[in-house]
Amino acid sequence: MKLKRINVKVEPETRNFLLSFVLTAIIAFILTFVTIWQLIIIPGIIGGLLNKTMRRGIYCGALGVSLVWLFYMVYKMAVNDAYTNLDQFAALIFGDLGYGAVIFILILLLGILFGALGGAIGSGIMLLVRPRFQKGTSKSIESKSSPSSKGNIKK
Repeated sequence: MKLKRINVKVEPETRNFLLSFVLTAIIAFILTFVTIWQLIIIPGIIGGLLNKTMRRGIYCGALGVSLVWLFYMVYKMAVNDAYTNLDQFAALIFGDLGYGAVIFILILLLGILFGALGGAIGSGIMLLVRPRFQKGTSKSIESKSSPSSKGNIKK
C-alpha cells in the first residue's frame, strides 16, 4: 500500500503568522518562569515583528501569550491546587469566597492585553522600518549598478 502525499498550499502571510505564533508561544513559555512577569511583552513584540500587518501582529501576540498562560494556570490548578489561593485572594477583595474564577479571568485578560500590546508595538516598528529599509536598499543597488552614474561625477 502506497501512501499519497498531501499537497497543502499555504499563503506566505499565513505561514508567517503560524511561525510567529509558535515562536511567540515558545518565548512566552520560557518567560513565564521568570520572576519579572512584565517581560511577557517581549514575545508579543517578537511575534509582531514577523508579521506584515498590525492585525496579525496583535493576534499573534495575544494568542501566543494567552494560550501559554491558560495552559500554565490550568496546570498549576490541577497539580498545586492554585485555585485555593485565587479564591482566598478574591475573598480579600470581594469579601466572600467563590470568586476565584474572576481573578483567573482577570489574569488571562492581563496576558491577552500584554501580548496584544507587544504585538502592536512589534508590528508598528516593522511598519515604520520596512519601507525605509526597502527604499534604502533599492537606491544603493541602483547607484552601484548603473553605468551612467560612474561618468557623471561633478567637482
